[in-house]
Amino acid sequence: MDYIKQLCKIKKSLSTLDSTPCNTIEEAKLCLTKYDKLKDDIIKVIASVSNDSMLSNQDKEEVYVNGIRVLTNYIGNADDVQKYGKALENILGDTKMMKAQLDFFYNSLDIGRWL
Repeated sequence: MDYIKQLCKIKKSLSTLDSTPCNTIEEAKLCLTKYDKLKDDIIKVIASVSNDSMLSNQDKEEVYVNGIRVLTNYIGNADDVQKYGKALENILGDTKMMKAQLDFFYNSLDIGRWL
């Protein structure tokens, strides 16, 4: 399974949502639900990679970086940071790679816009 292609497809769907007009509260809620599902899909891809014994650590690292980069571009609030940070911790376990990826996740967050 090509994980990078899956992430590109998710990224494209997120980008399409960015340009989707939401004229009512119901439409906005539907868009938010779609955003959440797509972010959850990124986590699923990362989990699949983590469990894929056929991939080298270098290939896993590439998928992790790409997935986290897309994910952090769509983190919308502190609840997302907590939810997806915890999800990454659970998936990657207590390894050097996990620590590096979590550092990358938290350092990639653009939370300055929240201040």
